[in-house]
Amino acid sequence: MLFPAAPDFFLQRMIGAAMETPHLLYALLASACSHHSRLIKDSTPNPKVTCLKYTNMAISSLRETLQDANQSLKAETITTAMALCTNDVCNGNMHVWRTHLRGVLRLLAACLQHQRETYATDDPFLLSLAKWFKTMDIIAALSGLDGECIHDPEDGPLDRGSILGNDFVDNICGYSIDLIPYMARISHMVHSKRPENRPASTSLGEVASPQMITKVEVLESGIMSLIDKPISDPTFREGEAFATELRSTHLAFVHSALLHLHRRVQLLPINHAKVRLDIQNILDAVRNINPTSTANILILWPVFSAGCETTISSERDMIRERMGIMQNFGMGNFTRTRDLLEKFWKSGSELRWDEYFARLGLELVLF
Repeated sequence: MLFPAAPDFFLQRMIGAAMETPHLLYALLASACSHHSRLIKDSTPNPKVTCLKYTNMAISSLRETLQDANQSLKAETITTAMALCTNDVCNGNMHVWRTHLRGVLRLLAACLQHQRETYATDDPFLLSLAKWFKTMDIIAALSGLDGECIHDPEDGPLDRGSILGNDFVDNICGYSIDLIPYMARISHMVHSKRPENRPASTSLGEVASPQMITKVEVLESGIMSLIDKPISDPTFREGEAFATELRSTHLAFVHSALLHLHRRVQLLPINHAKVRLDIQNILDAVRNINPTSTANILILWPVFSAGCETTISSERDMIRERMGIMQNFGMGNFTRTRDLLEKFWKSGSELRWDEYFARLGLELVLF
């Protein structure tokens, strides 16, 4: 469910590996139990008990596996560790989640290095895991209080191969991988200049410096250059509707990056023309995705971003409706995200959403 547009080889290998790898099977069963309980709206304690049982079995088996250096370099081991990074297991706790993700990065970097030294080529499955990691890392940086990526998105160990520079929209992430460095720069700029405990009155009236404006213009130009990233031929072979939805998820992310740039770096007011255009472009992209399509799983961050920056009732209603439909997929992160968004709306706060949640000490894991 996490990868509705993933290529067949990725899903087939993951499922095949689970049949022969106990810790991966337990991790996937834990996620499946958690997902199924929400899908059928089972609020009894039984699903939680079952999920916890499989989670503990996965962790125990994984811990034993990691004692063997050779086993720790296997893709199946990393897949288990990443499956345990989901919101269902970490339960929305950003500290636990980031600690776990740091361990995953060490495993993934070592495995990629071993693969390249041994076979002088990149395993497509490992590259897909690297993309999965990178998209979790960057969304956490943009959504959390820390603001920094665990992995350097421009010169990290995961990028010393053929991950970046792809000419097509990626079907693991749902957007071009080339967008990630821009998103990372935005996150760094937001958090490096954010003073702690800033008075609420300063949120709306600040003016960016000339140097910051220049940086914003460079970033803006770079992000906009990614708007027309094409869809790959294999994606087109899945059908026109599928290709249209993947193009739309990409556009939703591109315009969300611009929205974060304009609101959180350039400090434009919420009613500024650029901000309004960003929101409209995000929502237009969302409208091009069938409400019942699993492609909606990919766009939680863009939908949340637009929701945090609009005060218009019709737009909030559209976002509320789409998020309600997304909840029907049974993904726990949709429920938690919608609850936080409703909390922010009801508060009527003039703070930006990130400032509001920071003051409450709230962080959100969007996976």
